[in-house]
Amino acid sequence: MFKKYLKYALLVTMLSAAGKTVSAQNSTPEKPYSQQLKNIEVFLRKGDYKQAMDSLDAITVRYPKADDVYFTKAVLFGQMRNADRALEEVNKALEIDPKNEYLSFNIDVNKGKGDIQSAIRSLDILMNKEHVNVAALNREKIMLLFNSEQKEEAFTLYKNVRERTGATDTLDVIGATLLLDKNDFPAVINVLEPWANKKSPLAQVYSQLAQAYRENKEAKKSVAILNAGVLNTKDDYLFLDLADEYRLSGKGKLSFDYLKQAFSSKTIDFSEKNRIILSLLAPNSSFTLDQAQELANILVDMHPRVAESHVAKGQVNWMRNDLVGAQSSFSIAVGINPYQIDAWRMLMNVDLAMEQYDQAIAHGGEALHNIPNNPVLLYFSSIAYTLKGNYELARNLMEAALNNGQNENAIFQSNIYSGLGDIYHSLKMESASDVAYREAIHLDSTNVSAMNNLAYYLSLRNQDLEDAALFAETANKLRPNDATLEDTYAWVLFKQGKYADALVWIEKAIKNSNTISAVLLEHYGDILIKNKKSAEAMKQWKLALNRGGKSEIDLDKLKEKINTKSYVE
Repeated sequence: MFKKYLKYALLVTMLSAAGKTVSAQNSTPEKPYSQQLKNIEVFLRKGDYKQAMDSLDAITVRYPKADDVYFTKAVLFGQMRNADRALEEVNKALEIDPKNEYLSFNIDVNKGKGDIQSAIRSLDILMNKEHVNVAALNREKIMLLFNSEQKEEAFTLYKNVRERTGATDTLDVIGATLLLDKNDFPAVINVLEPWANKKSPLAQVYSQLAQAYRENKEAKKSVAILNAGVLNTKDDYLFLDLADEYRLSGKGKLSFDYLKQAFSSKTIDFSEKNRIILSLLAPNSSFTLDQAQELANILVDMHPRVAESHVAKGQVNWMRNDLVGAQSSFSIAVGINPYQIDAWRMLMNVDLAMEQYDQAIAHGGEALHNIPNNPVLLYFSSIAYTLKGNYELARNLMEAALNNGQNENAIFQSNIYSGLGDIYHSLKMESASDVAYREAIHLDSTNVSAMNNLAYYLSLRNQDLEDAALFAETANKLRPNDATLEDTYAWVLFKQGKYADALVWIEKAIKNSNTISAVLLEHYGDILIKNKKSAEAMKQWKLALNRGGKSEIDLDKLKEKINTKSYVE
């Protein structure tokens, strides 16, 4: 979006040009607002967009026919990602003087907004102007039609242009795109093979031809044409196509070797490499985490000052359970760009996983200093204070996350309410806790944590046991074989007097638990005693007594159970 006009240097150049006019004698007298434009350059260099915009507004109030100033405002709104205002301003410029560059910008903004029909209308106007590249505009119109699902119109225009102006490799690459969409692979081969034989410098010729060969069951030709393309174009992007070809043919080592060559390239865009790293972390990836780590290391070496490269490396470290490495990578990322919300979020998540709660709190404070009132950062800061045991501060932050997160998606809002449920419970605000958990479940019917906690706390108070059972049962369906969830369901069933069912679920919890806690053992004993298995119950209670601490279970009550050989409420 706005790709032709996004560079800051270009905007400053435009400001300089806008201050001059060209007379018939080729002199360049300054415009009456040229000095004001020079002042605006200063604001832009300081990053003060508001002051720059206010000054531009002042010029257009005094000089309402200053088309170049309206266009400058449009570009500035484009940089601010305000497409509607960018269109409004460029259309004002077009009403005064329909210059080619204004029309080009209008097309780009409409494309960015997804308003393809408006982009096509502006393109048609531009094509009838002087000093334009009609061939390039025709190609763009074909693709606009194609992307707006007017595929037959696009193909008809392609054929008409080809007949009128003759075949070119750039035009036939677009034609091949249309033919690939039709799955007409022999036609693609027929169109592109002549250009490959002529050693076209366009990488897309070889990339699309390779795809057609592959779909036409000619794998050897696919690899051969890509290797020819590398020689003819010197375009490193073809390494990615070769990596795909070898991956699809099951030759993982060769595929990875070409990926490494692509990552080591200075000409392949960072975003493309970053996309590949993230795809390698997806389930069922063809590559190992060690290979992802090797690529992430290359990515950081090639793009050391790009924060997102360190974020990618941190994500690989996290997946490999290298928490120290992940923490280091995310720390570097926020050092480069302190406004990178995802990097702060991931850094705090690693801190929490390492149980470094003070570190998470410190990072949260630093992040919120740079990005105040961000709901994600408020949420993770609250979690850190919750785990630290400072529930009042945790409450303040989580409530702030809720107040600032009204535009966030339902799942994130559900997590906030679930966090509030935990905090309110710790503050003995049981009614508020129940309401928060229920709202969390209402917003996200798969929020297992909220279901489990609400079910357990209701069972402890012997309240709404039918609801508790429903929540606990649903949580276990959503996440089977989780010992914590199974223990909760067993306890709810116990409170309902369904002792046989409770025994089934508590034994599942025991089986699936990596570390059997004193609470779980005590519950097991309680359920066994109600199932008239006294000897086994005594055994579990004694194990719980040996394993438990005052903060985990009520030791006096447990001793009473052992002494009386009976359940004590």
